[in-house]
Amino acid sequence: MGTDEYFNGNAGLAAQFGCTASSWGKGIRYGLPPENGNSWLVDIKPVPGLVLTNAYFTLHQPVARVYEIEQPGLWLCSLAYGDITLGERGKKARRLERGIHLLVNQGQPFKMIYGCEEDHRYTCAWVFADFLAGYLQDRRWTEPLTITDALTWPSHYYNRPEITLAFEQLKLTIRGGMAPWIYLESKVIEILALILHSVELKGYSDRYQKTRRVNYITYQNKKFLWQVKAELDKDILNPPTVPQLAMLAGMGTTRLRQLFKSYYRMTISEYVRRGKMDYALRLLSHDEMSIQNIGTLLGYESHSKFTDAFKKIHGFTPRHFRKALYL
Repeated sequence: MGTDEYFNGNAGLAAQFGCTASSWGKGIRYGLPPENGNSWLVDIKPVPGLVLTNAYFTLHQPVARVYEIEQPGLWLCSLAYGDITLGERGKKARRLERGIHLLVNQGQPFKMIYGCEEDHRYTCAWVFADFLAGYLQDRRWTEPLTITDALTWPSHYYNRPEITLAFEQLKLTIRGGMAPWIYLESKVIEILALILHSVELKGYSDRYQKTRRVNYITYQNKKFLWQVKAELDKDILNPPTVPQLAMLAGMGTTRLRQLFKSYYRMTISEYVRRGKMDYALRLLSHDEMSIQNIGTLLGYESHSKFTDAFKKIHGFTPRHFRKALYL
């Protein structure tokens, strides 16, 4: 007997947490027991086959849940904080790092262990295959996009600042509980469209690279570059040095810099700067820290330097971003 995320969202997980359910605008709020403090999950289901969740909870002991979802679908999650370990059949269990994550469900069981080492703050969407197929069919679009396509997407296709920004916007509307259905559905489609755009651009880039053998990146090179990127993503505020990364990749620093820029279309320092600004988006979507303090945390000596760096990446200032979120 499978689990019922398709029909009931996080009701099963909430039951394991000992939550109490209550209406929350157009969705459902699952409140954890009082001893967990201000802890909750909010579920909204705009249309069949689409479940949106924003989670904000603390656990005192780990909770393991085995998911057996019969309906194929994508789980897209923007993890700001959390102690979550994912176990899939035939794969080594892995703790999810901060960032955007993608899981492709094809009917095989998988396990999530929600730990107690960190508070949990994340926004996620279950996008099931029937919703996606119906959406594309209704519009008679020719762009190919299926659940199995996502199996070929490396993480750098969806770990991008613009996708983090879309998730932050989605987070606030889920919490509010009253956004129009069309907004919620369109925001998920926007996230998928951004990923698809990245995939198509990368495909063009790969074909272009093959015409220039001097700069052609082998598959083995790509694997090393993915390792380098993963190492940078572990702690973008305190990244490894280029020599340390070069040692990891088994190549010289000059070669690493050349390949990294050729593949990711930016230097390593630019990638780190973009990663910091991505992290800044998450911090700015809460009002616990001032803009000045966020800039200091990210290593900027002054408010103005942080503002200039943020605007250069995102096209707007931190203050304008907060105003747009009514903070």
